Amino acid sequence: MAGIEKDYYNILEGLKEKIRLARQKAALAVNRELLQVYWEIGNAILQQQKEEGWGKKIISRLAKDLKSEFDDMKGLSERNLVYMQTFAGTWPHYPFTQPPVAETQDELKKPGSTITQPAVAELQSAENKAGVIVQQVLAQIPWTHHTVILDKLKTEKERLFYIKKTAENGWSKSVLLAQIESGLHLRQGNAITNFAHTLPAAQSDLARETLKNPYLFDFLSIGEEMQERELEKALIQHIKKFMLELGRGFAYVGNQYNLNVEGDDFFLDLLFYNYHMHCFVVFELKVGEFKPEFAGKLNFYINTINDQIKGRDDKPTIGVLLCKTPNETVVKYSLQGIDTPMGVADYEFTNALPKQLKGEMPTIEELEQEIEKEINEYKENLNPVDARLQAIKEKLKGIKTDEIQTQVTFPIITKLYKEGLRPLFEEVINRFSVFDEDFRDIHYGWVIETLRTDKLITIDAYFENEDTVMQRKDLIFSYNLPTFKKSGTEPLGEHLRLKIEMQEYWYGFKLENYNNQQPFLKKLYHQPLTTEDKQQIIDLLMNTVMDRIEWIIEYLKNKEARSIN
Repeated sequence: MAGIEKDYYNILEGLKEKIRLARQKAALAVNRELLQVYWEIGNAILQQQKEEGWGKKIISRLAKDLKSEFDDMKGLSERNLVYMQTFAGTWPHYPFTQPPVAETQDELKKPGSTITQPAVAELQSAENKAGVIVQQVLAQIPWTHHTVILDKLKTEKERLFYIKKTAENGWSKSVLLAQIESGLHLRQGNAITNFAHTLPAAQSDLARETLKNPYLFDFLSIGEEMQERELEKALIQHIKKFMLELGRGFAYVGNQYNLNVEGDDFFLDLLFYNYHMHCFVVFELKVGEFKPEFAGKLNFYINTINDQIKGRDDKPTIGVLLCKTPNETVVKYSLQGIDTPMGVADYEFTNALPKQLKGEMPTIEELEQEIEKEINEYKENLNPVDARLQAIKEKLKGIKTDEIQTQVTFPIITKLYKEGLRPLFEEVINRFSVFDEDFRDIHYGWVIETLRTDKLITIDAYFENEDTVMQRKDLIFSYNLPTFKKSGTEPLGEHLRLKIEMQEYWYGFKLENYNNQQPFLKKLYHQPLTTEDKQQIIDLLMNTVMDRIEWIIEYLKNKEARSIN
């Protein structure tokens, strides 16, 4: 039965993939036909404008008449017809027509023609470049995306850049708009790298185009005065937005990733795998300006990953330093002579002010002088005690964090459990079901003080008892995958213990044998467990198990090799 089940699964997956491809082709065909019709409408309007002087009133009338005839068809508004006109004017070679070449070939066939076959071939080549190639790209994105691109971008080069990126990445309209407003075309491929000397040409080009400079972290609510660990934590909490900024192909592996070199532990900031470049990518975060010694540390991380983690089919690991890079010459000198591929890029938290506003804004010095003047006038009217009290309040305002400590109460803990911890446990159990076919005798459970159970309903009852809950004992969630099915006689498995601490003012998460037994995530009680937090916890647990499975596979391979020798 096992063989039949496996065959059925393979057939099912194959059919699913065929259906997906068929649906994708059908959607592209429909989109291509729609764009063709829109182009022809827009081109007809353009021609009549040139020949008959059509104006806005005629376009309005045309929209009404078309809508009257095709009342079930969307997209025939006056505004959309204007977009069609712009679309046709922007891409004059879009439709699948061949008049220039067809007419030239007809002329070639006439007796005594002076047109040569090479001339026809040259014209065909030019038309292909200008028309067919552009057509194929244009037809891959929806009409609404085209309207955004026509509105926001003025040059053909910029428009083609975002059309290609949208087709490659499957961006939604809102994501496309965000990428345009962030100036992606100006940042893509601008990082300072040594790729030209450390990677083969094809991989070097791909790697260089993958990196940006600067990276925009405007989704973070922290300022320039943050510490490196704060920046790392904030990026992990917003991992989905961070990966969107990184671009296509990045898979998150872990943060504070542990590398052990002959008993010494090292922790790199962020580790990703890029499945287009087929390599690991290390990101090191620095809050200050670039220093030459940063390159040496990153070089150490890259070499260690290449030696300990990189697979036989993986390409060389790439390192990226995110820091302030005002002196490009210092960066270039620092990367010279390093054999591992690495790049250095800047990052920004907010976009710069629009140019037209810069001249209207007061300078920092003017603002400071005005504020100081008002403060002094205010202080002159206060007695010493009130003045001191006001000074303390001003200092409190200067604290950037909103992390106000709230003492724990029974309602707070019960809410945390019902809305945060319990859904987390359910998600972990569901996510870990992918290991069922590889491990045997899997079981999970909870331990809190003397209570041990494998039933969530028992933990539910525990968190309904105020007397026991307010003792704030650590809750341990354990997940045991005791036997790897393919390990033969070896007792190879994995045992996870996730500990949830509940202190007086904060709660946190620890993973056994990870982060020096310190909480890898800490939250104040007014801060709920977010979707990003849950994803961070689940990713860490999954990566821990996958690390173990990879170690088991390598162990079994080495064991097999030893037995053969």
